[in-house]
Amino acid sequence: MVDLNKFLDELKARTDLQALVFLSGKEGNFIAGAKIEEIENITDPRDGAEKAAMGQAVFAKIDALPFPVIAVIDGACVGGGLELALACHYRLARDSEKTRIGLPEIRLGIIPGFGGTQRLPRLIGIQRALDFILTGKLVDAQRAYRAGIIDRVIPQEFLPQQLRRLGVAFVQEIQNAPTREKILARRNRANPQTLLLEKNVLGRKVLFDQARRRTLAETKGHYPAAELALEAVEKGFSKNLPEGLKIEAGLLGKAIVTNVSKNLVKIFYLTEAVKKDAGVENYSAAIPAFHKIGVLGAGLMGGGIAQLMAHNDLHARMKDINLAAVAKGMETAAKVFSESVKRRRLTPKDMQNKMALISGTADYSGFKDVDLVIEAIVEILDVKKKVFAEVDGLVPPHCLLASNTSSLPITEMARATQRPDKFAGLHFFNPVHRMPLVEVIRGADTSDATVAGLVAFAKKIGKTPIVVMKDTAGFLVNRILGAYMAEAGRMLMEGATVEQIDGALVEFGMPMGPVNLFDEIGIDVAAKVSHILENAFGSRMAGEGMLDKIVESGRLGKKNGKGFYIYEGKNKKVDPAIYAFLGKGGKFEGIAAEIQDRCVLQMINEAALCLAAGVVRRPADVDVGMIFGTGFPPFRGGLLRYADARGIDNIAGKLETLAGKYGERFKPAELLVQMKNNGKKFYP
Repeated sequence: MVDLNKFLDELKARTDLQALVFLSGKEGNFIAGAKIEEIENITDPRDGAEKAAMGQAVFAKIDALPFPVIAVIDGACVGGGLELALACHYRLARDSEKTRIGLPEIRLGIIPGFGGTQRLPRLIGIQRALDFILTGKLVDAQRAYRAGIIDRVIPQEFLPQQLRRLGVAFVQEIQNAPTREKILARRNRANPQTLLLEKNVLGRKVLFDQARRRTLAETKGHYPAAELALEAVEKGFSKNLPEGLKIEAGLLGKAIVTNVSKNLVKIFYLTEAVKKDAGVENYSAAIPAFHKIGVLGAGLMGGGIAQLMAHNDLHARMKDINLAAVAKGMETAAKVFSESVKRRRLTPKDMQNKMALISGTADYSGFKDVDLVIEAIVEILDVKKKVFAEVDGLVPPHCLLASNTSSLPITEMARATQRPDKFAGLHFFNPVHRMPLVEVIRGADTSDATVAGLVAFAKKIGKTPIVVMKDTAGFLVNRILGAYMAEAGRMLMEGATVEQIDGALVEFGMPMGPVNLFDEIGIDVAAKVSHILENAFGSRMAGEGMLDKIVESGRLGKKNGKGFYIYEGKNKKVDPAIYAFLGKGGKFEGIAAEIQDRCVLQMINEAALCLAAGVVRRPADVDVGMIFGTGFPPFRGGLLRYADARGIDNIAGKLETLAGKYGERFKPAELLVQMKNNGKKFYP
């Protein structure tokens, strides 16, 4: 930034220039924003505001140059990168897979601070700009063009080395006044509703009030940056640009010092570390590659896995007991692709091409060529073992076998085959296309090459993998979640209402309450998993038969429209009749804080037990698993980061209090006791 500032002063003084073109010297990457360390290290709001003002001043010099300035974008153009491009007078972007454009600052708990909250609304209108600023979404060149951010899309056929020539050619074009006017006119195309809301003070007030209500409904007040970003746009839009930039800088200073921002930055580091992790320490051998994928089972998960493969341009061959079942899997995949077409992320032709990558069979035809088989059939161990024994004799010797089971033993399934070293768990979370986490589970005989191959594969298909080192019931995420949900079930039987429990945990920051989650995953599925966990870990996972009674009554949750809640279309409400199945009852004395502690501290305790047993390698795996697998509130930094922030003394002491009140299941894990005694944290 210092060098750029000096260079811009030199350019301004020159009289021989017709235009300035910004290009990146790094192929496939325009500018990916500021260094995260600089955000992390700011602890004084004034320091944050001053640094923002310095950046704004440099970019203002770009805007003020007396000749046209053109940004030619190829690759990532995000955060400060887009803010630099917005300070240019025109923007071109190459239509490549690497081109991603947006303002993702909100994901780090801050707001755009180098002019983004001021220049983008002035360029494309308030409503469109808020959609980018408040979501942090990144879009490709075509969508950026439709939004008005980009003035021209450069076809992918043009190579990066041709971009300089194209930039110069664009300079020649804009010498023509009608061409310039046409470009400027399409940026902020206004429909009657936009004119009504954005072009007058009263309309803008309505617009911002609505945006604030929507934002609070989504963030529950846990993410202050969203409200500060709204404030920056609202207060700055009616002012001139320099005054608006001053408002933005001050609000950036407020956002950057919050605990939420610091926690979100730490999560950023966690995810970056996952991207670099091979899944095996010091692994340097060859990593298997997968091009053709066999999917066993064409149900909701099987169809979702096949769709994910096709989305990533991989051939998927689905097998089920009959073609009617295969058709259901095809329908599941088509439904996900159709949603992408509706959102204009795919064209109908793209969808057709990707669906053509999925084929189906009621026998094993086509499996002789696959590189990886992913099983997603019914959760019955003997059935899975039988199917794996069959497929083992049909696939090529190099093929890996993986089970999508959520809780059944990987080692036992692997030993039903002749290739236990090439067998592992590959646990996707539902819905497959949305949930980012994948657990790669080692069986007793799984080789390093198999683990490294599946970790690399998970990243290739856009997922965040963690390696579960020990094949224990529930693996990592479902085991920790099982303790959380079992405690919620006990409180129901003690007389707590569904609203009390779900309300308290949503207030804590969970995306939904644990009782609601029973309905979402299916009460029948939850009952099966609870028995598996209880058999493995004893009374702390015990459901005391509550879920079985509910299933016997015909209530399966959201999938058949009735569970703890009754579902009518998109609406749901607690069914008062559910309390007849909950057993004990009585007057429940717990307040929201105790409800939260009983559920969340059980998760922390279970996580400590997992770490002590070597189920995962490090605390970061727990936090990545719980954030990306269950939606544990990111603003808290992760389950174990939250434990550190609250204090291990406090956690262990509260568990001891709860153990005295409710029983041995709350007894602090030995690891927590040792940490308390030695003044240790999960993260040094």
